[in-house]
Amino acid sequence: MYERIVVALDDSACAQRALGEAVRLAKLSHGVVEVLSVVDRGKWPAEGDNAYGLEPETRIAASIASGIFEGAEQVLREAGVRGTVRAIDAYGENVSTVLARAADECDADVIVIGTHGRRGTRRLLLGSVAESLLRATQKPVLVVRHDSTHLP
Repeated sequence: MYERIVVALDDSACAQRALGEAVRLAKLSHGVVEVLSVVDRGKWPAEGDNAYGLEPETRIAASIASGIFEGAEQVLREAGVRGTVRAIDAYGENVSTVLARAADECDADVIVIGTHGRRGTRRLLLGSVAESLLRATQKPVLVVRHDSTHLP
């Protein structure tokens, strides 16, 4: 069964669904959930640095990330599931590559990721982290699709 479950998290509804699935798997298997959020701080200015006028965006991004982490910690706590929540800096690298490497490093048994389920031109233009992850890892990947009744 799945003892070490990695779940990719961002501020999307489909990522929240993926977190819910990871928690359900962990409860069934008495596993541990590693909640990972990939950020690219390399593009953010240093604390107190107002270079290029980006300081407000940095603060907004940090605030969003903090809310995501607090929410994930609360989900784990309320479900009685062991786990950790952490950010991984991409340093400009592809998100799926960073997730695949992190899953290898923590010896994950499965990776859970949400997807919007976009099709056609929208998918072509926007790409798919979930699809890229499937190509980047040898680990099993559970792709949790966003509720199709709410697709854009």
